[in-house]
Amino acid sequence: MRRIVTMLCLVLCALCLQTVSAGPAAAHTGLLSSEPAAGQVLPHLPAQVALTFRQPVTAGVDAVRVFDDHMRRMDLGGHPDDRRHRTLRTALPGSLRAGTYTVAWQVTSADGHPVAGTYQFSIGTTTHVVGVVPPLAGANAAWAGRLLGAARGIGYAGLALGPGVLLVALWLWPAGLRRRRTRALVWGGLGLLAAGTLAVLTVHTVWADGRPLAEAWSGAHAHQHAATADLAYAVRFYALLALGAAIAVVTASAGRDRPARPLVLATTAVVVALWATWPLTGHAVDGRYAPLAMAADLVHLAAMTLWLGGLALVAAVLARPAHLGDLAAVLPRFSRLAFTAVVALVVTGTCQAWREVGSAGHLLDTGYGRLLLVKSAGVAALVVLGGVARRWVHRHTGHPAPLPAPTAQAAGTTLTLTAPAPPAPPDAAVVRALRRGLLAELLVAAAVLGVTAALVTAAPPV
Repeated sequence: MRRIVTMLCLVLCALCLQTVSAGPAAAHTGLLSSEPAAGQVLPHLPAQVALTFRQPVTAGVDAVRVFDDHMRRMDLGGHPDDRRHRTLRTALPGSLRAGTYTVAWQVTSADGHPVAGTYQFSIGTTTHVVGVVPPLAGANAAWAGRLLGAARGIGYAGLALGPGVLLVALWLWPAGLRRRRTRALVWGGLGLLAAGTLAVLTVHTVWADGRPLAEAWSGAHAHQHAATADLAYAVRFYALLALGAAIAVVTASAGRDRPARPLVLATTAVVVALWATWPLTGHAVDGRYAPLAMAADLVHLAAMTLWLGGLALVAAVLARPAHLGDLAAVLPRFSRLAFTAVVALVVTGTCQAWREVGSAGHLLDTGYGRLLLVKSAGVAALVVLGGVARRWVHRHTGHPAPLPAPTAQAAGTTLTLTAPAPPAPPDAAVVRALRRGLLAELLVAAAVLGVTAALVTAAPPV
């Protein structure tokens, strides 16, 4: 019971920290300065419009557009001004009349998210603006965001079922790699991971540029990712190939009692390299405290992978009548691993929320903040279910009865030592109750993963 109370206290502290934090959030690129400035009334015609951003950005040909007070486009086209792509400029014709002009911009931040905005300035005098800014994105651009979130969710599920199940089995139950169900989980997870990665690469190109979903398969106007994202996706591609080879070698040598230590270390290193590509393509690369945010994101992802992967392994393989003896030996060790993972999830999740939300008001008045509250509630439910499972482990495997001493029996002139029988495995009916609880935990975890995927595609408050 104390474990449950401790974890709930951690979650409540996390929510309190998110609520009382008052610092400004700066997770995404925003406009730092502009020439002309917003609301400025100029006495003469400017030659250009220049926008400077807080972080380096990726910009297309139509990244900056200027409209007159009847929403007619007036600019001559723009281009990045410096090598870091922090300043964008667009030239203006020399025949602009007096009046109010609207500047609309849309760029891609370092974490691959589209960021847009508008402001107005005037020449000579202010005039009434008629109409609205024509959208840069097509009508189907929203569908690209939804599909991107689904692809991210598939990738998270693949991480848990592939690398997660593989590492937990390697570390805690090597003999389980001989089981058909274990291998099916690992290979299925690798397939989901590969499919999710390919889908992200396909859909992200049009979503980041705000273009219609139909253009994802046309190949036109290819989007240039940030250098860190290009590197991350390249490393992820080769890490997936290496992971497939590692799974093949590990499962082929599963007949041994325990895989060779170099093989376990090499497989773990491949998984860590795979994990490291996620922080380089998410919110962590943009904004304040980026190195710490990427480290926290890596720990968060690793903890999620091991926890959910272990749950899947126990529920689908260990908690079955044929493996009840192994369950009694493996479950206490996994329980300790799961508790450590949950603590890491709560701590790193709190750090990420403080950085990306920044103030209590943003939790309720922004879509990102509301999603974060839903995720926190889901994690709290998981903590309760996990605590119930830990109590089951403590009751049925934590304090086994002491083994009686070997007895000596004389048979003629030979003294025979009779070893005591090993402790009986948990009762099958009791294990079925555990399995139902684990399945409920996995269902809640799947919902949390869905919310997490939505958070990845949602823009934090700026």
